[in-house]
Amino acid sequence: MIKRSLIAAVTPAALSGTASAQDYVALGRLTCGSEGGTGLIVTSTKNLMCTFKPADGSPGAVYAGRITKIGIDIGSTGKTVMIWDVLAKTGTPFTEHALAGEYAGVGADASFAVGGGAKVIAGGTNRAFMLQPINVQVQEGLNVALGIDHLVLAPAG
Repeated sequence: MIKRSLIAAVTPAALSGTASAQDYVALGRLTCGSEGGTGLIVTSTKNLMCTFKPADGSPGAVYAGRITKIGIDIGSTGKTVMIWDVLAKTGTPFTEHALAGEYAGVGADASFAVGGGAKVIAGGTNRAFMLQPINVQVQEGLNVALGIDHLVLAPAG
């Protein structure tokens, strides 16, 4: 119940000011994992390793990432897994590492031993991509966070 409330609260705020869902096509799924981090009251940063799996079955791509939260962030988290559907503006060309770039949006997380959160963020090459959570992220730790998420993805090396 709480997880659904988080998604319902975060999704409209993150989508405001962006094009409607009909202007986007589904490309595949991005799964990111982190070993965790510590919230410093107004900011936190987590390093990520992400894998993109295209919906059409073509070869995917691996990205190194960093997600920074600006807002209320108190506590620390352990292992975290985030899974997003990747949407692109209709007509956007898609290259091997097209998801590389900067993304921003609204996020909310809470955990006590085990918890979750949701982040809807947009950006990437020419701000043409939107990442929508397909389920609530899963994380370990003791943490409460709400704020603006800034994600940077780069091809893993």
